Amino acid sequence: MPWTLRMTLLLTLIMSVILLYLGLRLHWAVRRTHPGGTRLFTGVFLAAVTLFLLYPATAYVQNAMGYGFSWETVPALLVYPFWVGLIFSGVLLSWFITIDILALIGKWSFKTDLVRFNTIQARLMLFLAAATALYVTGKTAWDTHHIGLDEIAYPLDEPGLDGFTIVHISDLQADRYTTVRKMNRYVDMINQAGPDLVIFAGDLVTEGTGYVMAGARALAGIESEHGIYAVIGDHDYWAGEEQVVDELEQRGIVVLRNENHWIEHQQNVVKLTGVTEIYNQKIDPGRLQQLTDEHRGEGLSIMVAHQATDKIMREALEAGYHQLLAGHTHGGQIKVPVFFYQVSGARRDTPYVQGLWWFDNTLFNISSGLGFTLAPVRYNAPARISVITIE
Repeated sequence: MPWTLRMTLLLTLIMSVILLYLGLRLHWAVRRTHPGGTRLFTGVFLAAVTLFLLYPATAYVQNAMGYGFSWETVPALLVYPFWVGLIFSGVLLSWFITIDILALIGKWSFKTDLVRFNTIQARLMLFLAAATALYVTGKTAWDTHHIGLDEIAYPLDEPGLDGFTIVHISDLQADRYTTVRKMNRYVDMINQAGPDLVIFAGDLVTEGTGYVMAGARALAGIESEHGIYAVIGDHDYWAGEEQVVDELEQRGIVVLRNENHWIEHQQNVVKLTGVTEIYNQKIDPGRLQQLTDEHRGEGLSIMVAHQATDKIMREALEAGYHQLLAGHTHGGQIKVPVFFYQVSGARRDTPYVQGLWWFDNTLFNISSGLGFTLAPVRYNAPARISVITIE
């Protein structure tokens, strides 16, 4: 069974328990405030749950019949309700648990009219359910389609590199949902930043080879004085590494597979170390040591890997690289706040999910990328472009 289907079914199981709790609490709230509307509520709620379950059910049947699993073959009208429903349920869960706890404390602590108290609680639950539905739907739509830009200043005492601009991107994930139009909008924003160097940290496509050419064409539209340099991502490997590399290199994009590359800029040298660090391919520690030990008088050194594993981070820091750039996490893609903690599947792999960190003089930046994996939506993690300027 594909991991995407396993994860979807696991999430379905967890959300089914949450939906049962939410359904019972909402049914209680409707019975308290509109006793005659319980039958209508039950019908609407069951219809919503059925729509929610149609996507995982269709995916499971598709795989069981021997067709494998791909969200490319499932209608979007089934895919979106599942993921929006998942986010809605996760957000509402925190509200309802909080209200139930406060209600218990209130009933024990204050002498009050319980009938009136329960009616107020029920009305609050219904209001929050409606408000959460509107908010989650709107925010999901915004975060899914919005592209932001992060401007980062890197201090370096190299006068010839003052103003040198690096654009760091990752996870283009060309597919049915990351369309040519969206990729071109992404590229236009990159070009407006006027980069001297563009670094792509892997995952050109989501699955298969059907969108490899479209993704490569989109990246080829980027205008950069010193070109575009890329590393291999997990989905590139699964889709067909050689075809991905071939399509990129045909368009002048340099793919670094466990190798160094030097760029000259106004009599200064910039070192790029491109590392293949993905689930199915890990760079040999000896080879990594060889790359970090090789120097040509560079004033700026940058290591790039799709996954910034502990090994990669440790070696980059010990070797004194100025910057470590990675992707893979999509910024968390879907980060559902449960009380004061944002739950995201990316946290299973790394605590470094989104943004930048400083380790002495080393800048560690994780690109949120553009596209999707597992779900065609984003929540609390819109697409981002990192613009790093040497000062």
